[in-house]
Amino acid sequence: MLFKTFPLVITDNDQPCADVVGLIESGLFEIHNTPMGVSDKTCYLDFIDNALTLHLKTTEESLDLSIDFTAGKSKHRRLYGGGKNQPLPKACGLYKHPEWHIFDATAGLGRDGFVLASLGASVTLCEQNAALYALLVDAKSRGMDDPDTQHFVSNMNCLFQDAVEYLPTLINNKPDVIYLDPMYPERKKSAKIKKEMQVLQQLVGHADDQAVLLDVALQTAKYRVVVKRPKSAKSLSDIAPSYTVSSENTRYDVYSL
Repeated sequence: MLFKTFPLVITDNDQPCADVVGLIESGLFEIHNTPMGVSDKTCYLDFIDNALTLHLKTTEESLDLSIDFTAGKSKHRRLYGGGKNQPLPKACGLYKHPEWHIFDATAGLGRDGFVLASLGASVTLCEQNAALYALLVDAKSRGMDDPDTQHFVSNMNCLFQDAVEYLPTLINNKPDVIYLDPMYPERKKSAKIKKEMQVLQQLVGHADDQAVLLDVALQTAKYRVVVKRPKSAKSLSDIAPSYTVSSENTRYDVYSL
């Protein structure tokens, strides 16, 4: 689903964060003052209870999605996730190298990035879709207003870029770890997960440059590249990982450099 400009409903009562204001001023959003202006749109953004929210109309239902680092799964993983012994931070080397900078090249909803940031890592969240990037920076802004999460989200830097094009510019400032979580076919899980996957698939689809992204990441990372995969899926390319770290349904392919 491609948009030259993404529909956004915003009223005088809404208070978008500075990064969202920047997107508006850049002309990336098609601005509407009332919901009537987007009645014929299959996908649009607006503010609900001060949270930027994405709405997707499918043939079967209407789906709403916002990102919240202060509650829900992000809060549960922050409080009860198991710390640096979790498979993700273990794959990223945080137990031995808490000072490493992690570049999340496929930020999406930012959940994995937030987990890493909540464990003290410096994380760059790179997202090329304007709507998803807007959701991320809106969630970060709200997280900065919450005393329980402001310390953690301050470890996160959100970047609006195409990772394949941007990573080669870091040749003189390489991130220690590059993390990739490419889209893959939806699994049959809870309705909430299904909803989020539907929204992501509509927005970003299944990228056909995943092997290219891995190749660029391998040329750019300083110490390792970590790729999240379904446990039984093939590797992202013909390049074999150095080793894997597995959880119940997921594995992390680690490429040591």
